[in-house]
Amino acid sequence: MIRMATLLLCGLALFQGQATFKSTTALVEVDAIVLDRQGNFVPGLKPGNITLYENGKPQKIQQFFMVTHDLGLREGSVASEYAEQAQYSAHRVFVLLFDETHLANDSLMRVKVGAEKFVREMFREGDAAGIFVNGGMYKGRLTVDKGELLAGLRAVQPAFENRQGILAPFREWPRIPSEVDALRIAEGAREVTRALAAQACQDDAVACTGEGGAGNVENLVQQKARLYIRQARMMTARTVQNLETVARGLAKMPGRKTVVLLSEGFFVQDVRSTIETVAAQAARSGITIYSIDGRGLINGLGANPDVLSQSAARSAAFDTGEDGPNILTANTGGFMIRNIDDVSLAFGRIIRDTSTYYVIGYQPENATMDGKLRRIEVRTDVPGVTVRARKGYAAVKLPPQEAIWGFTK
Repeated sequence: MIRMATLLLCGLALFQGQATFKSTTALVEVDAIVLDRQGNFVPGLKPGNITLYENGKPQKIQQFFMVTHDLGLREGSVASEYAEQAQYSAHRVFVLLFDETHLANDSLMRVKVGAEKFVREMFREGDAAGIFVNGGMYKGRLTVDKGELLAGLRAVQPAFENRQGILAPFREWPRIPSEVDALRIAEGAREVTRALAAQACQDDAVACTGEGGAGNVENLVQQKARLYIRQARMMTARTVQNLETVARGLAKMPGRKTVVLLSEGFFVQDVRSTIETVAAQAARSGITIYSIDGRGLINGLGANPDVLSQSAARSAAFDTGEDGPNILTANTGGFMIRNIDDVSLAFGRIIRDTSTYYVIGYQPENATMDGKLRRIEVRTDVPGVTVRARKGYAAVKLPPQEAIWGFTK
């Protein structure tokens, strides 16, 4: 497979009317979304309204401006009192990452329909996008061509195995209540194995006798748990690899890049630190991750629902499933959208969020790029507003930034 990073910049053409971004690899840039109580973007802020902290220490802001696709602003426009402050950007960059192994067939169809509506109705002139499917970018590149994007969406196919499929045996006798229990069993928690085997024999004495007694049921429980954990880890590893590939490919491009992760969530019980590192590296490269849960309208059970009944099997609260997307989105300044059947509405929320934002640039007091994760907090002195920004970044050097945005068809 040809890596996306080697092909992203092939055949590039310069767009006219784009914002003149001031970024350099020495600056750390933080995109900030500032909203009022009604959820509307708040324009007109000045650098003095903002305080940025790195690892708890205030930093000197050296760059501050607003980028917009909305507010009626265009180059040379005086339609808004904020026209002089804002930079009009003729482009946005999107990558739609289909997490096939973590999308059941119905979920995959749902997100494909929403993505198609995004391409047809929300993708504007000057935008560039790519469809990441089956481990690589469709045709190895981003494009401005809607036809190519729609063809990429048609290329998305269900995975041979998906998370819902490997969870299905949990509902079969002898039952395992959750993936957390499965992990404990796989790691040698004999007391959990014995308790579940005893419960299984109590629930179905005939099946227990047919299996050869409680001892053999314990072995069956262990086999089922270990198989699930092995498969779940492989699926999560593939998702992580895909995210890393996308992040590497986008790292050379200055400014904000949007990755939309289409997934039902994945097993992160023992790889949380890895997911946090992936998010931190993406944040350093100016990537904001949003996640859309493909399950549509689902029930709202508690933190550890009984996944044995069919009605509860698709709960969004199932153990660790949502934790991965939550870590990725929160740490890069995006958000997760769930419990919605019309996925095009979810894309609409993301489009609105990417349309206007502030760019804050600073040179860290600790200038050593030591590879460590650093915490970021952005505050404002303006009352009644909220600020959403990435929560940190990996202190690594960026590759040389290309002053090119456009992609040929």
